[in-house]
Amino acid sequence: MIRPALALILTAGLWWGALTLAAPQDATADLAGIYLCDGVDLDGKSYGGAVEIVAHGDVWAMRWVFREGEGQGFGILEGDVLSVIFQTGGIGWAAYRVQREGPALTLRGRWTAPGAPLLATETLTRTAAKTLDEVKGQRRGV
Repeated sequence: MIRPALALILTAGLWWGALTLAAPQDATADLAGIYLCDGVDLDGKSYGGAVEIVAHGDVWAMRWVFREGEGQGFGILEGDVLSVIFQTGGIGWAAYRVQREGPALTLRGRWTAPGAPLLATETLTRTAAKTLDEVKGQRRGV
């Protein structure tokens, strides 16, 4: 009795996934740009930096720049959630909710790393800058 129910749930999940993936992206799909980054890491320490997001087809490439170094990652946008895997010294993953408030675009996210029992937070706020060099020196942590 459990197996038929499980099969039905899995089939419904696959159909839902197919429908969701086929759904057109809304206005949040225009993520490309330079962002200021503010966060609290897994140790509870605040940090800042800058992030560049670039579209590569349906995949979003990301590059973080901090005073201590750089990181890179890539993600996929599903609705208003950008899911990302990244490496900035160690590997990790994040989920950002894309929020539009008028012309402003903000990504509010949480991230973690393998073995970590906690979630860290990070907020990305899009700027008018065209390159990461434009925000270097203007920002704590960059």
